[in-house]
Amino acid sequence: MEIRFLNSQDVVVYRDLRLQALIESPTAFASSYEQESCFSLTNFAARLRPHDDSANGIFGAFGDKDRLIGILSFSRESRLKRTHIGSLWSMYVLPEFRRQGVAATLLDEALSHARHLGGLRQIVLTVTTNNLAACSLYKSRGFERFGLERDALFIDGIYFDEEHLALHFNHDA
Repeated sequence: MEIRFLNSQDVVVYRDLRLQALIESPTAFASSYEQESCFSLTNFAARLRPHDDSANGIFGAFGDKDRLIGILSFSRESRLKRTHIGSLWSMYVLPEFRRQGVAATLLDEALSHARHLGGLRQIVLTVTTNNLAACSLYKSRGFERFGLERDALFIDGIYFDEEHLALHFNHDA
């Protein structure tokens, strides 16, 4: 398995995986298939390097034959008073590749990348409370809950809560 930042050549496979994620796991994302299926390739390409900063982007996990099997987005805050904070979002692994360490490898790569940027003090993310596998993975890497947002998502007549988690780095990170 290869983990790397996605680039402009990956836009079609990224779009396809992202749309599949929104269909297959709607409670894991604030966005919806109905909304994003209308986006152009240009919209998807813009996500591959958010804020035009090479520190930010979407990590892709590639399996056999260079197939994109998982994604995880990372960005560092751009506002001067918040540059010590990074964010993770939109973790997704194809169902047939789950429980094989793909999500853990993506997360570990993103955390290693964040630690090497220098000046980061914390990484934040949100996860729906019913996503027990993701919650367990994040907590196994040291993420701690700092908030709970009740009824954060409303999908098909049901409300879902989200946990806000943070991982704090050493002061010299």
